[in-house]
Amino acid sequence: MPNLENDTEKKKTSYYERSLDSPVLMKFLKNKEEKSTVSKKNLLLKWKAYKRIIGYSYRYANNELNENKWREVYGILIGSIEDDKEIIKDAVPMVVGDRAGVKYESQQYVDMAQIDASTYERAIRDKKNDFIIGWWHTHPGFGFFLSPIDCLTQLGYQIPNPNALALVFDHTKKKGKSLGIAAINLRNPEIGVRSAYDLLELNYELDAKEMIKRSEKVIEKTKKIFDKVEDHLNYCRDVIGKKALTKLHNNFGLISGFKYDFAKFNNQENLYVWENESDVDREENIPEFRKTIETQLEDYAERLLKLRQQEELEQFEKQKEKFRKKILKQLEEPQEFLNKILEDFKEQLKIIFPYFDFLDTNERKTLEFIDQSIHQYHDILDSLKSRALFDLNKQ
Repeated sequence: MPNLENDTEKKKTSYYERSLDSPVLMKFLKNKEEKSTVSKKNLLLKWKAYKRIIGYSYRYANNELNENKWREVYGILIGSIEDDKEIIKDAVPMVVGDRAGVKYESQQYVDMAQIDASTYERAIRDKKNDFIIGWWHTHPGFGFFLSPIDCLTQLGYQIPNPNALALVFDHTKKKGKSLGIAAINLRNPEIGVRSAYDLLELNYELDAKEMIKRSEKVIEKTKKIFDKVEDHLNYCRDVIGKKALTKLHNNFGLISGFKYDFAKFNNQENLYVWENESDVDREENIPEFRKTIETQLEDYAERLLKLRQQEELEQFEKQKEKFRKKILKQLEEPQEFLNKILEDFKEQLKIIFPYFDFLDTNERKTLEFIDQSIHQYHDILDSLKSRALFDLNKQ
C-alpha cells in the first residue's frame, strides 16, 4: 500500500525504492533469478489501448506538472489470443494513486468483476474471444521494471493465465521514436516474486510514426481541456448528485432504499453496492411521499371498484377523472424537478462524454449512479401515472 502521509514536504518514493530499505524483503529476494532480459513474443498493441493509457496517465503526470505532483495510475487490459498472437485491444483506467504507488480498493475490484463479466457477455454475443489479459500501470520518471509489489500483482494475473502481461508506461521515456511503454511478464511465475521478469517486444497496430503523431494530439487535447472536464465531473458529483438528487428525494421521495444508497454515494468507498427496487419491499423503506401516493391509489381503486360493482357508471367515470387529476397534480412538481436534473445532467455529459475513455472507476461509477437514480425515479413516476389511469382490469 502506498504511503499516504500528509507531510507534503516529505519526498515520496516508489515501491521499488522503499523495498531496498527492507532487510527482510531483500534477504528473501537475494536468491532472485538473474536480471530481466528482452524476450520476443508475438504481441500487438492496438491504438485504442495505447490512447486510453496515455490519455489517463497524462492527467496525473506530465512535463508541465511539478514532479512532486506526479501520480501513478493503474488499469486492466482487455484482449484476445488469435493464431498465437496476443492482441491488446483495450486498456481500462481504474484508479489513481500517489507519487509512489497505487492503492487498489474494494470499488476497483467490483468494477473489475463487472468489466470481466461484460467482456465475457460481449465475447459470447459477438463471437469473439476477448478477456482480461493483464494489467497496466505507470512509473512516472522511474522507468520500466516490476517492483516486488508489482511482481505480486503480476502473479495474480499470470498464475491463472501464463500469457498474462503487464504494460508499464513512463511519460519521461516517451521521446524520439519511443512510445514510452514496455510489456513485461514473469519468467518463472511458479517461484513467486523471486522470478526474474522479461521485457517483451511490442508490435503496434499502426506504425510508430503514426502512433506518435496521434498520441501527441491526444496528449495536447487532454492537458488543455481536462481541468474543465474535471470541473464538470465535480459538478455532477456535488451539485447534481449530493444536492439536487438529495433534495428531490427529501421532498418527493420515490426510490425505496435511496437514502441508504446515497449515504454510500457520499462515502465513495461503498458506492458500488446498488440496492435494486425489487430487493427493497419492506414498508419502512418506502419514502413518505411515495407511501402517500400508493395509499391514495389503493383507496381510489377500491372506491371505484365498488362504484362499478354497484353499476353507478356515471359516478364511476366522474370519480375516476377526479382521482386521476388529483394523483397527476401531485406528481407534476417532482416530474418538473426530475426533468431539470435530467437536462442539467445531459449538458454536463456533452462536455464529459468525448473524454469518457479517460475516466477511472470512481468517475465512471459516479456518473452511473446518477444515471441509474434518474432512470429509476423516472420509471417509478411512469408507473404511478399509469396506475392513475385506474384501469381496474389490469390492477
